[in-house]
Amino acid sequence: MVGPLGYRNELQRYQLKLLCSNGLRPQQTLLDVGCGPLQGGIAFIRYLEGRCYTGIEIDPVRIQIARNQVLRHHLAVKEPRLLASSSFGEEELVSAMFDYIWASQILCYLDDAEMARLFRTTKRLLKRDGKFLGDTYAPDHYEFTNPEHPGGYVRHTCESLSKLAAEIGLRVVPMGSIGDFGYPERLSLRANPLYEITHAS
Repeated sequence: MVGPLGYRNELQRYQLKLLCSNGLRPQQTLLDVGCGPLQGGIAFIRYLEGRCYTGIEIDPVRIQIARNQVLRHHLAVKEPRLLASSSFGEEELVSAMFDYIWASQILCYLDDAEMARLFRTTKRLLKRDGKFLGDTYAPDHYEFTNPEHPGGYVRHTCESLSKLAAEIGLRVVPMGSIGDFGYPERLSLRANPLYEITHAS
């Protein structure tokens, strides 16, 4: 439904491995930004205790597909929260707080104004000791180096993200590439840099 054909299970395992390698435990709460039709979400819902998973997605159609996936995999008992949101959950998640926020291959679509809005929402929703983890396209990705192939993606660097985050009271730390956490070797995006974003103090 998303991602390269034939890699759904492998990409599910990768996303769960990445989050668990960075400390996610079953009793903790996770906000999955851009959850889509639950490519990683099904693995997260299985792993987490009940009511610990929240997925947000701008496209209501994908949210409906996600809800159907929960039923198909007999996971309704876990009571995951799935929301259509055009504000990164800012308007819908008024009183929620999360141990982890995860954004898989979403940041490359956001310009600086949208990224700043996501960071402001992150500051409010993320617990004081929580972690935001997300990846973006590598600076030398072919979308940026081939002028004949405009993909509509935004180029971000550790420096540009750090500057935006610092203005909001967050800190950005590079964590290597998503390939280090099991992203399939045969796929080009495995060079995507991973970032950890936390409260600055």
